[in-house]
Amino acid sequence: MKKVSIVMLSALLLAACGSTNDTAQQKDEKQIATDARISGDYYRTLLPFKESQARGLTSANMANAYNGDAFESGLFSISRRVFSPDDYLFRDGQLLTKNAVESYLEPQFTKEEIDAMDEDTRIERNAYANFGLNPSHHGETDPEKIAENSPAYLSHLLEQDYYTKKDAKNEKISGMTIGLAMNSVYYYQKEQYGEIYSQTLDTKLSEKKGKEMAEEILSRLRAKSELKNIPIIFAIFMQSSEESIVPGNFVAYAVSDKGSQSLEKWKDVNEKYALLPSSDAEELNKKLNNDFKQFNDSLQSFFPNFTQAIGTGHFVNDKIKEVTINVPLDYYGKAEVVGVTQYISDLSTKYFSGVDNLEISIVDSDKPLALITKKKDDKEPKIHVYQQ
Repeated sequence: MKKVSIVMLSALLLAACGSTNDTAQQKDEKQIATDARISGDYYRTLLPFKESQARGLTSANMANAYNGDAFESGLFSISRRVFSPDDYLFRDGQLLTKNAVESYLEPQFTKEEIDAMDEDTRIERNAYANFGLNPSHHGETDPEKIAENSPAYLSHLLEQDYYTKKDAKNEKISGMTIGLAMNSVYYYQKEQYGEIYSQTLDTKLSEKKGKEMAEEILSRLRAKSELKNIPIIFAIFMQSSEESIVPGNFVAYAVSDKGSQSLEKWKDVNEKYALLPSSDAEELNKKLNNDFKQFNDSLQSFFPNFTQAIGTGHFVNDKIKEVTINVPLDYYGKAEVVGVTQYISDLSTKYFSGVDNLEISIVDSDKPLALITKKKDDKEPKIHVYQQ
């Protein structure tokens, strides 16, 4: 077994690092962004750091955590197509407040529905503004009929703000990206605290609804003076079901140029997540699917009580972009964890050498034991064994 160095990996996406080579002039200037970024794929962050006013809604509104992670990271990928990390700084969305997002996710209310609400309900559901983008129930109260005729297609909105250095100094936003997370399955209850039912939605119709909603959101954003003359990207994400252990994916995006009141032609996004091993992965990359099976077989021969690793492949334009693997391990001691981790690292080199981005988490239940990562330009995997 080859010797693998154990290194500490940073888990911070947005980290501020002080420069030791500042000139006297630079020291006199107010710092507007973090000095360093992890790689060319990540944005430097505008300072001072400001949390999104809608913080926390992503985890609450998405069908599962897999969708939430893919939605946020994938939205950065969409943004990079227009806002280069070399030219733009990032800040969490500041324009769409928590109240605004929650208003947009409501159904449109009829006058009769609003009149029937008491004061507290009107305030709670933002009925006075009536900004809801989901279909109106037209007075229908039967959950089953609502699920069939007017389900909620829009599940969440995510805003990302971008600034050039010049605009950042003047505190003027330069560009914006809005992600729309759409449902592929609508969940409902016939009675409070009762059994949860599901209604599968037509994903093509859900995507169509999302594009119509994007046009409406654009008109509302353009009404704000600071957003009249900036480019705004809209991207449609189709969620997987609550039960799925792989996330959904982006299906389309469009750009509204500076000052435009409409969106340019929507462009398809060809990406997909697939479980490894699976028939879906087999169709996308037969070799990778088979290599993962052999990786699992090798692990089972190494430790007798091992069940199997779970992997996810992220494919973009039908090519594998990233593989993430979760390896369950009963923890017996630090020395054993180190030995097993080195063995898994060797296997990763053997079976996944053609994968540009690889991440393997070794865990005991939900407790992380070790992390193995490899990027495209890395000569060998990097390992971090957590302190227990």
